[in-house]
Amino acid sequence: MQEGEQNVSESAGKPAPLPVSQRCEVCGSLLDEEDLFCSNCGTEAPRRSRQQARHATEEMLGFSCQGCGASMSYSARDEALRCPFCGSVELLQRPRQRILAPEAVVPFRIGHAQAQQILQRWLAQGFWRPSDLTQQAQLVKITPVYVPYWVFRARTHTYWTADSSATPPGARANWYPVFGEHQGEYESLLVGASGVLTDEEIASLVPFELSQAVPPDQVDYTHTVVEQFALPRRHARPLARSLLESLELEACGRLVPGSHRNLHVNVLVTQMSSRPVLLPVWVMAYRYREKVYRFLVNGQTGKATGTAPISWFKVTMAVLITALVAVVLGGIALLASQ
Repeated sequence: MQEGEQNVSESAGKPAPLPVSQRCEVCGSLLDEEDLFCSNCGTEAPRRSRQQARHATEEMLGFSCQGCGASMSYSARDEALRCPFCGSVELLQRPRQRILAPEAVVPFRIGHAQAQQILQRWLAQGFWRPSDLTQQAQLVKITPVYVPYWVFRARTHTYWTADSSATPPGARANWYPVFGEHQGEYESLLVGASGVLTDEEIASLVPFELSQAVPPDQVDYTHTVVEQFALPRRHARPLARSLLESLELEACGRLVPGSHRNLHVNVLVTQMSSRPVLLPVWVMAYRYREKVYRFLVNGQTGKATGTAPISWFKVTMAVLITALVAVVLGGIALLASQ
C-alpha cells in the first residue's frame, strides 16, 4: 500500500474533483452500495438507487488461475493464456459477470525491451547474489498487467500530545509535556487491491504519477492482462485510515520542538473519498537453476522490485571470515593480558 502527498495545494494540473453519487450526511465521507453505515462516523447510510449502483460496474469475461487464485480479464491475444503472476496455464474461464469498473487508468510508458533491460541491470546488483546470476538467469515470461488500486483522498484534523526535550528555562525535569493541533489534506493515497501481489511488492512499486491517468476507454488493452479488484472499497477504507494515522504521526512529530517521546495522536478523518484505478506493472518470471523467481517493474516510472537467489557460498565464507577474525582478535587480547 502507499503513496501520499501532505497539504497538497490547488494547481492547474490537478484532476477534477471526483463525482460523488452518495456521501454521508454528517461527515461527508464517500459511501458505496455495500455500506449500511458510514465507516468513518457510523451514521446510517441512505439508500442508493439501482441505477447509480450500475454505473460502477461493467460486464467482462474473466479467468481464475488455479495456481495462485488471481482473477483476471484478458483482451484479444494470439498466444496461449498463462497466468502472469505464477506462470500457470490452468485457467478456469468464468461466465460473464459484472465486476468493478475502474474510473481511470495510467498507461504504460515503459516498453517491453526497456523492461527487460531493467531486469538485467537489477540482476547484476547485490553482493550476496550468485556471481553467474546475470549469465545464467533465463526470462520465462514477461506480461504487461494493469493492477488494481484504490486511490484515497481525505482531510484530517489531529490533536497531539508528546514529551519534548526542549524544556523551558527553570524546569528541573529533562522532559516537558507539550500539545498541539495539525490539519492535513492528503491526496493520492494508494491501497493495493491485488489478490496476488504482496504488501511489500505493492509498496515497492510506488509512486505512480496519477496526474497522467486517462479514462478507461482511451486505453488499448490489446495483449494486456487486467487483474480484477480483489479488495472491496469497504475493506480498503480501514487500510487508508491506518495510513492516514501513520502520516499524521510523522507530521505531528515534526511539530514537537527538540527530540520527543510518548507522541500520541487523535486523528479525525473527514471528506474521505476514493476511486478505483488501474496502474501499469510489468510482471516477469525468470529461472535460475530450475527455480523460478518473480520480478516486477512499474510500467510508468521503471521502479523495480523482485526476489533473487542467495549465494550460500558467499554467506558461508563471510561467516568463516568473521569467525576467524574473532579468534585472531581474541588471541591478541589474551596475549596482551599475560
